[in-house]
Parts: sequence; structure tokens; C-alpha cells
Amino acid sequence: MDGQGIRVAQRDDTACDQWDNQAAEALVSLETVAPLRYRSRFGDGNLNRRSYGGQILGQAMMAATLSAPEDRPAAMLQLLFLRGADPTRRIIFDAQVLQDGKRFSSRHVVGHQDDGRTVLSAHATFCAPQPGPRHAVPFVPPEDPDGLPELSMIPDALMTQLRPLGPYSQHVKPSMDFRIPAIERQLSAATAEPRLRFWIRSRQPLAAGSRAQAAVFAYLSDWWLNFSSVGGHLRELQSRAPLYLSSLNHCIWFHRTFSPDAWMHVETESPCADGGRGLSIARVHDRDGAMLATSIQETLMVHPDDDA
Repeated sequence: MDGQGIRVAQRDDTACDQWDNQAAEALVSLETVAPLRYRSRFGDGNLNRRSYGGQILGQAMMAATLSAPEDRPAAMLQLLFLRGADPTRRIIFDAQVLQDGKRFSSRHVVGHQDDGRTVLSAHATFCAPQPGPRHAVPFVPPEDPDGLPELSMIPDALMTQLRPLGPYSQHVKPSMDFRIPAIERQLSAATAEPRLRFWIRSRQPLAAGSRAQAAVFAYLSDWWLNFSSVGGHLRELQSRAPLYLSSLNHCIWFHRTFSPDAWMHVETESPCADGGRGLSIARVHDRDGAMLATSIQETLMVHPDDDA
């Protein structure tokens, strides 16, 4: 109430702000609440009505980055998805300083929502480039990603084959550009294998030297990564109810500093799926063939009708 007895609307600090559906950098941005404590601003849901896993990754990376020395870029992120997060509610991120040594800085980040649920636990390491031996898996770009069709241009009949995989569809988040080469072969139930390659980038350019570079890449790194775990089973799944898919844990190794607003080639493969869990490994290169990062994700992949 104000002095005249008129009720004044209170701002709900736990509700997310409206996002403009454009910049991925905004989706990983955080507000500083107190030293080593940060709060998310925007929500980004998935088709399961939970927060998109990539946003959780990106925000956790940002919380670790904000508490790390500016001259030490990201070297590694390891995250456990503990519970599904509500995309309409803010997440509080608490960072803990584990190490600020001669070469490395390490942080532990825990995220929870207003209902007290812990939704993630992450570790991140930062390290300035060090002198030492160098090598990388070679890569020669086999096509121009700008010449590949977007998913929205792909025939519906082809995309319909993906229904057994649950959340996979023609939908692409507006903050990213995503292209799949040889899409008829890679997504066909008759020829699909436990691997997939694609091109991806953030649509909105990042400012030069932005501290959000690693966080935006983390946001993108979750997109279609686990397809390699389930895609090879398309033929056998045609007569079953759609799979329930959920990310369990995710790791990223940053091999060098780069900006994710340039095209990146992602080559994923799944060496094993068993016991309702699938493992996917991704190698990420730029258009010049330089290796940028490696990502690994474990995914829950189960038939809902088999759950007790």
C-alpha cells in the first residue's frame, strides 16, 4: 500500500524478463546479486516445457567466467543436470573459488530456483595459453554452409521420420543458424547411423573480446548433440512411442579462444548406448580447419511406456 491506501504492484523478482528472441548473448547474461552470486534474466524453454539445456550450460559458464580472472579464457566446463528447470523462473547461481594458481583458475557453480531445488552443479577451469607441443585432428570443410538449406525448407515427409525421437523437429531457435549437409541421407530412417555432422553459429555477432564467447558456445553446444545416440535407431523405433530424452551431464574442452558467431562444423558420434543412457562425442572445427573444442554428453533415452 502507498500513503493513500492504494495497492502498489510488486515486481516479482523470481519471474524471468521477456526476451527479444534474437541474441543468444542475452540468454546467457546474468545479474550480479552479491559477490560470487548471480541471477539469470531470461528463460528459454524446450519442447518438454523445461529450460533448454544449452541455456543452463551457457549461464553456468557465464557465472564461472564472471568470477574468473579476465586474462584467463575458458579451458573446461563440466556440468551435471540435476533437475529440470522452470524456464519462466530465474535461476540463482552461486560460484565458489576453488583455485587461483600459477596457471589455472577453477570455479564450482551451483544453480537453484526459488522453490529451493538445486538444478545444476558445474565445474569450470580457466587457463591462459601455455607453451607446449601442439597437434589436432585435421579437417577440410567439405561444403559451404551458406549454401545449405535451413531446416524450415526441408520436406515435411523427411522430418516426419524423426517423430520417434521425441523433441527432434524442424524447429530451430531464432538465436542460432543451423544447417545439416546431406540431410536426406543423415536423417533417413533407412540410412541413419550413430553419427551426425552439421554447421552451427550464433546469429547475432558478439562484440570483439566479449567475455560471453565461451558461454554462448556452451549454449550452442547442446543443440542436436545427442542425435548421434538415438538417430541410428530410427528404423527400429518407427513403431514405438516417441523416446523421452533428457541431458544428464555435459562436458566441454575449449582448445582455443574463438567467437561462436562464425560458422562451426560439428561432427558427432556415439560410441555406445546401453541401459537407457547414450554417449555422444563432438569435435568442433572452424571453416579453416582449426579445432576449436570437444564436447561430450550423456543422455537419458527411454521409452515412456516402459517406465514403472
